[in-house]
Amino acid sequence: MTQHRRRRRAAPTSRHLRRLGATVLATTVVATLVSAGAGLGPASAGTTVSPAEPGDPPVVRGDSVTIDVDRVAMHHARTAATQNFAPAPASTVALTGCRGDNPNGTNASPRTEVTVTAPDGSTVLSRVSPVRDLGLLPFLTSPPNQPLDPQPGPANANYRGDFSGNAHHGMNVDVSLAGEPAGVYTVTTTDHNTVKTGLGACSFATPETLGTGFGKNVTPGPVVTTETFEYRPWAAQFVDVLGKGAVRANIEPAEYEVAVGSKTSPLYDGDLPLAGTGRNQQFYGLQGAFALPNNPQACLDDLTACLPSRAYPCQPSFGCTPRLMIIDRPATAADPNGLVGVFDLDTRAFVAHATVDGTTRTLLSLGTTNDGYYRDLLQKLAAGAAAQGVDLASILATEVRVGTGDQQVSLSLLNGLQVDPSTKPGGVQIASDATVQAGVVLDIYSSLRLTGGACATNSASSDSAPDRFTPNEDHGYTVTRSDLLPEVPRVGPLGAVVGGPLYHVTGRFRSDALVNTATAVLGVDTAVDEPNGYPVWVNPFLSGVSTVEPRTMDFLGTGTWSASETLVGAGCLVVDFLLGTGVAVYNNPLPVGLGTVFDPLATPSPAAERLTDAIDQAVDDVVGQLSTNPVVSSLLTQVTALLPLS
Repeated sequence: MTQHRRRRRAAPTSRHLRRLGATVLATTVVATLVSAGAGLGPASAGTTVSPAEPGDPPVVRGDSVTIDVDRVAMHHARTAATQNFAPAPASTVALTGCRGDNPNGTNASPRTEVTVTAPDGSTVLSRVSPVRDLGLLPFLTSPPNQPLDPQPGPANANYRGDFSGNAHHGMNVDVSLAGEPAGVYTVTTTDHNTVKTGLGACSFATPETLGTGFGKNVTPGPVVTTETFEYRPWAAQFVDVLGKGAVRANIEPAEYEVAVGSKTSPLYDGDLPLAGTGRNQQFYGLQGAFALPNNPQACLDDLTACLPSRAYPCQPSFGCTPRLMIIDRPATAADPNGLVGVFDLDTRAFVAHATVDGTTRTLLSLGTTNDGYYRDLLQKLAAGAAAQGVDLASILATEVRVGTGDQQVSLSLLNGLQVDPSTKPGGVQIASDATVQAGVVLDIYSSLRLTGGACATNSASSDSAPDRFTPNEDHGYTVTRSDLLPEVPRVGPLGAVVGGPLYHVTGRFRSDALVNTATAVLGVDTAVDEPNGYPVWVNPFLSGVSTVEPRTMDFLGTGTWSASETLVGAGCLVVDFLLGTGVAVYNNPLPVGLGTVFDPLATPSPAAERLTDAIDQAVDDVVGQLSTNPVVSSLLTQVTALLPLS
């Protein structure tokens, strides 16, 4: 008896455990299987791609999609050859189903393979259905028998198919299309179903369908279905620098949509002309520079005056590569969505009036590169201006016009912000804080003060007497004209820049300025690096752009200029502009400056002599280049011709 008791209390063998587990497992799932009702019918599995726009085939915009298969391959069983097959529940699979995904052992589990191929036939993704959990506890989860996490390696007991009843069904796969070509992609779903009769062998086959069930006959091999989708990512995306919206567009086929805040317009076919106008989405080729217009609607109303004369209509389907995109679809009573804008496809700079579901905003960007420099500043200025009831977009559209009567230069603050303030190699490299430059100098400065008291209107320019300006604010330009020295003759198309009276322009600039950029367009400076710098809009003549953001400026030379102080709310808007030929000293640390040439009583000093020597050398260098180097002289003519002179 003692020995008999020991044997009964001894640990069960592995065979006993298998029997016990199978008994408990079968008992546990019976109620679940009965309550689940009928199993999955013979309908084919469905494969879908999301997110996708409706179409034939569906259109995918983003670089990440999900392939969803609602039902993967299954195991079908019957007790005798005279019976019809039926999809097996998880309990049958756990006890007697076809299992295993081990190439070197048992490899009989049903499985589904999903393959995504690119337009050129290359494989983007290949994935097999996951291994399901057939342990005891997974039968009690909701839904039961979910995929194992983490997925195991190949094994004789793995099961990669679906079940009948309320068990977990299907599979989904995330596909990255980043860097993949646009075009039509093919999703191939291959179901390797299995069948088994009684205790016989497993085989890969699919039973015939009879009505809502399966029959006795089978078709060996897999079942293959295919779906397609078109990957059509946005060729150009334009994002408002203040975060108010975005425009997404394609060139071929021409199409676009616009977002304002959380609202997005429908997709518009750009090739479909608007009734009565013939306009919608248009493209233009352009070599060289382009400055954004201040008012996109006014620009589209007279494109011949708005676009550079060298711009030409460009039809992408004929092989033309466009530089500019025009969208002219104003909102109407029939369609409360509208977009009117001008877009630079190279820099991603744009300005547009956008309306979505009755909400209208002015969207703009200085281009991908420049937005990185100015975004934070502009967002702070926009918030401060809005608090005073002022729209920053209207301030950016403020134009500066200077001229000589028969020639005129016109730039807006928006254009000024298109000057890249980087100091990367390829332009003027300011290696020291104090710098002397000689040549064609471009300087744009603007500052917005919203508090501290209103200012009186105060303005002057080189276009009208008395050709002088004294600021009321503690920053901006002070301009003095020499009445003693003779004027420089105005010669040729550059007369507005290189001729006229001699001016002395000094400037003090705030660190929180809206715009503060100074560039030696063509010339030399005392810095140790590349001596030439250029505005953004003169590309592609140059490989790089670089400017300095000075605290002070001291300029002596000829040119056109404009200075103004304008009342804005309870504050003041300062706008200063200079385009001239001469010598400029930035951040001068010495107690004397170029203004001493206007003062015959000034006493020479060693510091003044050192400054004069640097200026003399710079002037000699630039004069030598302009007078003896025809290439430089020709380039100067081209650079100036690209400015918006009228």
